[in-house]
Amino acid sequence: MGYPAKYSASMQGESIMMAVFIEELRRHGKSPTTLRSYQDSWARFARWYEKEHPAPTPTGGSALPQMATQLDVANFKRFAAQNFKPNTVALTLTHLNVIFRWLVDNGHVPDQPVEKIDRFTVPQSSPKWLNRNEQNALVRAVRQHGNIRELAMVTLMLHTGVRVQELCDIRLKDISLSDRKGTMVIPNGKHSKYREIPLNVDCRRILQRYLETRKTSSNHLFYSQRSGKMSPRGVSFLIAKYAKLTGIDHLTCHTLRHSFGHELAVRKIPLDVIARLMGHMKKDGSPNLAMTSRYTMPGEEDLVRAVEELSWI
Repeated sequence: MGYPAKYSASMQGESIMMAVFIEELRRHGKSPTTLRSYQDSWARFARWYEKEHPAPTPTGGSALPQMATQLDVANFKRFAAQNFKPNTVALTLTHLNVIFRWLVDNGHVPDQPVEKIDRFTVPQSSPKWLNRNEQNALVRAVRQHGNIRELAMVTLMLHTGVRVQELCDIRLKDISLSDRKGTMVIPNGKHSKYREIPLNVDCRRILQRYLETRKTSSNHLFYSQRSGKMSPRGVSFLIAKYAKLTGIDHLTCHTLRHSFGHELAVRKIPLDVIARLMGHMKKDGSPNLAMTSRYTMPGEEDLVRAVEELSWI
């Protein structure tokens, strides 16, 4: 469906158009992080386009990025390759392809200028993780500078691979503990996927201590001083604090998740088991082994050791 004529050639119209697109993604279950990523990609392209085509145009109108041609997209790709990181370029072009396909389907533009542009190829790299010494340094720092709540959060991320949004969404009823076993349920993970994760002895011990000291009526496992539910931003801020305290530059919430996957892989745990634990599943519920296989790839330290083997010194 189109917009009123008064918006069709204005920046206000572009804002409304993108708001409708983002809302449609939200209705399809896309996460807040994914929505922001699409918005960032469009803003990145729009800034470049408006600089290349400053208003007023020869017809007296505004330079609207949705009017971009295939040549414009090709020029943007060359610009982006020189100014952004490879992964950013690849993701931006992927997002633009989705956005312009939506614009065509909804009658906002006559054709799709991105689909004929060659993809930006980025060599697949292994995710960053913490080695055992770095994990130990992190736990020491939390024990020294933090509290039992922070220790419980870090332990869960390291020993279950839970995503930061999933961590914040955990409710008390999603946790089952006993002396000899425990289970954590993720009822609505990424892409609305359900999974159950066994809790090892470290998780059970820390969680039991945390629950005994927990002082709130909130139904969620983790809470903050301001809210009965911890926010992803709050967790990220917490982990950033420990990145500074430990000097581990690559320490993030996602690094903790990757550490879980990598530790399982180096212990020769079957990929289908790792996929189940991490929530790497296809739409039909079967394990997504292609995604999980990233954890078997050599890391940066492996590459450094490999080339050092050729040293003459």
